[in-house]
Amino acid sequence: MRKINTISKILKLKDNKKQEIEVEVKKAADRHDEEITKLRALESDYQTALKKFNDKNAAGNLDIGKVNSYYDYFARIDGKIKEQREIHLKSKNELNVIKEHLINAHKDKKMFEILKEKAVKENYKEKELSAQNEADYLVLTRKMR
Repeated sequence: MRKINTISKILKLKDNKKQEIEVEVKKAADRHDEEITKLRALESDYQTALKKFNDKNAAGNLDIGKVNSYYDYFARIDGKIKEQREIHLKSKNELNVIKEHLINAHKDKKMFEILKEKAVKENYKEKELSAQNEADYLVLTRKMR
């Protein structure tokens, strides 16, 4: 019976740990979604500015100052996009690591659930065997009288 209680306590701890990791996964997934949204917004801004630049350039409405201004803007936004891609990749890797921890927590919890089931079955078998031995003893003592 002590074994079952011990396993139950460990199982409760494993469940709490799993729940904590689930919260961490949720937070990491939210951060990942935010970073990908930022990246898409930057890429969209870049494409919009590039289309605007190409239209004005094709129409011949750009002087050298505006062309330099656009090129500076494209250089800055390109740097921001690269930086955001790195941040996105880091958040994606972090999410994957935390998901691995969650998988391991699920495995640990399941393992202790199985151990508890086995312990309960063993306890039940021991009680049945004890009851059977007691019944056998009573039958044998009656026959001997």
